Parts: sequence; C-alpha cells; structure tokens
Amino acid sequence: MPIDKESSVKRAKTFALAAVASVALLDGCTTAQETPTKLPSNTLTTPPTTPPRGERPALSTTKPTKPVKIAIIAIENNPFFAQVKTGYDAVKPQIEAAGGAVDWITAGTDVTVDNVGDAINAAVVDGYDAVAALMPGDGICTYIRRATAKGVLVAAYNGNASCAQSSGALFFHGQDLRSAGVQAGNLMCTATKDLASTSKPGVVGVETESFTFQALEERRLGFLDGLKQSCPWVTPSGGGVEYGASTDRVASATREYMTSTKNLVGIYVTGGNPQAAAQTVASAGNTTTVKVIGFDFTAENVAQIKAGNMYAAIGQDPYGQSYDTVVWLYNALVDKQKPSPDYFIPTATVVGTRANITTVSATK
Repeated sequence: MPIDKESSVKRAKTFALAAVASVALLDGCTTAQETPTKLPSNTLTTPPTTPPRGERPALSTTKPTKPVKIAIIAIENNPFFAQVKTGYDAVKPQIEAAGGAVDWITAGTDVTVDNVGDAINAAVVDGYDAVAALMPGDGICTYIRRATAKGVLVAAYNGNASCAQSSGALFFHGQDLRSAGVQAGNLMCTATKDLASTSKPGVVGVETESFTFQALEERRLGFLDGLKQSCPWVTPSGGGVEYGASTDRVASATREYMTSTKNLVGIYVTGGNPQAAAQTVASAGNTTTVKVIGFDFTAENVAQIKAGNMYAAIGQDPYGQSYDTVVWLYNALVDKQKPSPDYFIPTATVVGTRANITTVSATK
C-alpha cells in the first residue's frame, strides 16, 4: 500500500529509535507489580454518555496550548489495513488545520507484541503526546505502562488486551470480538442448513491468522460457541490451523481441508485474507457445498461475495477505527476529557451477503 512521503520519514525515524527507546524508557517504566503514578486517564474528566456507534465524532474547537502529536500504529499485512488508513487520511488534514500532527506508523507485517511494543516505545521517545495501537496480547501492557508513566495517552483499537485498561489505556475502539465470532457461527449455521443436519453432521475448517493474537482468539472461540448454540451438528475440524499473514497458506489450508475432511461444509477465517479461501473453494468447484465466512468489506472480499464464492463477511468499521480514535485522542489532549464513561467504545457491526454487499460496503 502506498504511504505518503512524510509518513515514510516518520516510520524510518521511529524504528531507528526503537532500540534506543527500550533503554531510554527504563528510568520511568513500571514493572508488572508496580502501579503507574498519576496515569493520564486519571487526570481527565468523564463525559456522561458513550458515543453512539457509527457516528463520527467532531474535532474539538479548543485551541491547544501547544502543538500536539498523535501516532497511530498499524500492521500492514492484508487489505483491511488499507481501509483503516482511509480514516487516517481523512482526519489527518483536520488535525493539521487545528495545529496538530498525526502520523501513520507501520510496525511491520506480523502482529506481535514485540513489533507493536517497539513502535510504542519509539513513538514515546519521538515526542508523541498520544498513541493508538493494536493490542496483540497481554504482553503489550508492559509497553502501555511505560508510555502512560511518561504522560502519553494510549488508546487501543481493532483489538484489546485484557490488562490494557488497568495498565492505563484510555479506551478501546473496535469490534465486540467474541460476539462477532458468535455471529459468524450463527451465519455458518444458516449457510449450511441444507448441507448438514442431526442425521448428516457437517464439519467446518477453521483458519486463524494467529493463535497468539488475542482479538482473533476471541473471534475463533466465539465462532465455536455460535456453532454449539445454533447447530451443534456442525463441528470444527480440530482446533483450527494458523496461517500467519500468507494468502498462500490460506489457500493451502483450504485445499487440505477440502481433500482430507469428510463432510466438509464450510471454512471460517478469523483474520485477514479470507478471499483466498473463497477463491480456492471456487477453483475447486465447491462453492455450493463449502461455505466461506470471514471478516471485512475489502474490495477482494466484496468481489468474492458478489461472485457467490463467499457466503458472508462481517464488517467492523475500519474507517472509524482510525478516524474516531484519532479524533478522541486529540480531543482528550486539548479538552482534558475522556471520550466516554466506558472503556470499550464498540464499532458498528454489519453483515454483508450477496443480497446487500453493494450497499453496506459503500458505507464510510
């Protein structure tokens, strides 16, 4: 994905400082047993209501007492993050017009605690006042504590960590991940109602980008719950397989399921690149007997849904994950107020099928 020149410079500077950051932050960091003193979130007032889902927040008109800098840290390993970046691209000129700055920082292609954590460390050293980041797992909380101890506001987006809030994160903006997984399970039951029954049990292949990425584990476990609740005669083939960020591995896992799994009726993909599973099923001529369900209305997924190769995808407002998060961080910096009385600010969840995909995929 093309990145603007300014962001490229920022990324280069950020990662050049990553090694220094780990050492430089030690003087002010806290351990897992220590509690950060005077976390920034404790100094902010609390509004009475939670922002409504899907509505874009307005940028504060309060003039900052000094220029503010915000970093949004992303992993770029599938088309979903191109959609997240559209929200950043839209909010960036608004922040600049208000006298602030916001930068898109790529922390590599693998969703790991080290990759994201090093980027957070480096952003703190580089003088950012607020950081929005994915939360690969609970190990990221050490980095959150270090940042908040330095007075930096931290927000989680896309995926949360169970210790993020207690470590000082201001809010989490993203999908209700477990519920989305349950919804995917229910969709699979609907998709396979003519393919499996109590008298003819079916099997679903589960493909996950990473078993260690907490957000995707929530989706995977929720999916299993959804099957048990709505169609217990459809069961997973083992616990699932991991494919990393590779479309080739999605394709090979899908082929393996189709050739080795008896009574296969579906493929569920928890993370990026589900279109590769749909394409593989279509190439084998199995779209009527193997239903594919995944996430996100990327151009690739939309094309597969329109072609009838993917049964459904569940959207998670990628535009808002960046746009809303950046606005809320900016407002918190200049108005000294949290965006919500609740830590979790959910995105709108929308299901896209062949019947409505053109409409829902066009929504910003």
